[in-house]
Amino acid sequence: MTESECPVDFTFDFGGASREELMAEVRENVISLARELSRPRVTRKMEITRGDKADEQSQLHVTRRMESAESAAERLLAELNEQKAFFSRQLEFLKLEEAHFAEQNLPVPPLFRRLSERFNFYWLYLPIGYQARPNMPFVRVECAVEFNPDAPDDQRPISALILPDRKFVNILQTSAEAIVRLGSNFEFEVYAPSLGSSAALGTSIGVRVGPFNYRLVRAQIEHSGEKTHKVFWRVSGADFFREHVPQFAVVLQVPRHVTTLKVAAAMQAYSAFNFAAAGLGEIIAYLGQRLANFLRSGAPVRDLREYDLSAQL
Repeated sequence: MTESECPVDFTFDFGGASREELMAEVRENVISLARELSRPRVTRKMEITRGDKADEQSQLHVTRRMESAESAAERLLAELNEQKAFFSRQLEFLKLEEAHFAEQNLPVPPLFRRLSERFNFYWLYLPIGYQARPNMPFVRVECAVEFNPDAPDDQRPISALILPDRKFVNILQTSAEAIVRLGSNFEFEVYAPSLGSSAALGTSIGVRVGPFNYRLVRAQIEHSGEKTHKVFWRVSGADFFREHVPQFAVVLQVPRHVTTLKVAAAMQAYSAFNFAAAGLGEIIAYLGQRLANFLRSGAPVRDLREYDLSAQL
């Protein structure tokens, strides 16, 4: 994938509406359609029915069918409302020092030492929580972070390194799990237990970033480029989400003269659910395009956060 092919925005555009507003609109339309789509089938059945007793039985069938469709819709929508994905209230934020390399008896990377004359470097980790019903697993999450979004460019930090990084995907084809560390070349390197050492990557053993140890697990990973004021990730894979929680991290490069650091973060998580299995597949065809796209996208949940880390610079 070339840089020009990298994702730059979310799959579903809320268009200024909140998820709560969309879910309320979905509920109103789905319940109404469930009733309407139940009537014609039973009306035809009533027209060919003869006798008062048969009419009474058909009317009972109408009521039961409508109640069944409404119950299925209510149940599905209630379950969708239980889906949650959210950022932690606090980010994990740590300044990177030469001591982190010295503690591991590794030389300080020349690039790190040279850039440190003009920049400070920080490990920025965004803890994310997920709550999904077993029958509605998340299958994709998208995350965007932007640094000092309202400041002029010379006041804006950039991402020096990011995780997860798609360059590790090939390694994860032969190893289900790997440990990512900051190496002596001031690049992220991977230690895959199944491969025995990080030598398979052509790099020496690295160090953990401060107290953090980031673990990268097999998944489909897309992201925007490094060395920018904004980073966007898309992580997909149904099997991955059943056992693991995607996490996002950045090594932030901050000009030494910058005294303010604000981080804007946005996330959308997409579920897999079977509308047709709930007996509601026909309803989507009658919804407007926006609501139909919302459901077909997995009724994404989202979280928006702003963090002020200025006091920690």
